Amino acid sequence: MFTRKIMLGTTFLAWILLTGCTPDTLTPVSNADRSYYKGDALILIAVDGDGKRAVRHIEVVTKEEPLGYEIYFHDRKPDKGFIELKIPTPSSNVRLKEYSLSGHYGCSRGKAGYGSGSKIIAKISSGKTYFLGTINTDMNTVYNEMPKALVKEAKKKYNYTAKGEDIPKTSRFQSNLSL
Repeated sequence: MFTRKIMLGTTFLAWILLTGCTPDTLTPVSNADRSYYKGDALILIAVDGDGKRAVRHIEVVTKEEPLGYEIYFHDRKPDKGFIELKIPTPSSNVRLKEYSLSGHYGCSRGKAGYGSGSKIIAKISSGKTYFLGTINTDMNTVYNEMPKALVKEAKKKYNYTAKGEDIPKTSRFQSNLSL
């Protein structure tokens, strides 16, 4: 009897280690009534860094779905380019609630490699593409600007033109002093 319990426990533990936390899918946390929604919008989240760390998990929330939409990356963790998410529309107050980076505590969440975004998209409409910010894996931060290297890809691949706060602000220090 005791041996059987150990075997069942070992089998269950092996199954957890082999399957990971969840599959690589976007799944609503809430039990929302899908009949409210009329289509989907594409949300782009850029990933920038040196490739030593990658995105392991993200959660996007809306006013309509305060529990959010989650995606876990197990097989292929994004370390550059774009993460593409289809979010039901109409949705409002879309934001990146949290993300975590690979290389930190397996499937658990910890302070290292964990953060959230600040950009909010007021309303998304069906069939359109939106940019939600950039996760920088080197600095473990999120910023609103799209990396210059991805501006062309956004236009060509997703038909999205960077505008407003998507474009990095550049300024040069100018001195009025004469030497």
